[in-house]
Amino acid sequence: MTSAAAPSPDAVRAMQAALRAQGPRADPMAVVRAHVAAVHTRDPALMAADYTPAARITRGSEVVAPQAYFALAVQRLGTSVLVVRSLSLDPSWQPGGGPARVVMQWELHGDKAQGTRGTDTFTVQGDRITDQQVRLLTADY
Repeated sequence: MTSAAAPSPDAVRAMQAALRAQGPRADPMAVVRAHVAAVHTRDPALMAADYTPAARITRGSEVVAPQAYFALAVQRLGTSVLVVRSLSLDPSWQPGGGPARVVMQWELHGDKAQGTRGTDTFTVQGDRITDQQVRLLTADY
């Protein structure tokens, strides 16, 4: 998987609205794909919109609300671009069977984060992300 041209904020809002309309029937992979599209817009509010109000993101020893995490992440990334290497859904998950886990392998290209790699594990319930665990596989940038 490679990075594509950044989608427009309106296109991401449309993706998010379609998922919200599906509610508990939303495909967890589609939820994470919409989130990746939001990341490519570099709009922290769009990124945070994919999470429940109680969601938290854990990165190392930090546990942060999505709104605060993405505001800082956009600043730290500079012009770096997220490239998703793979997305996989926990094969034991069944529709209607509770939260799903989606694992994303990623790498950052460009600027000061060049070559940073990691694995994020998203917990998805219905049309929203309820938890995200970020594990860096390289030194932090």
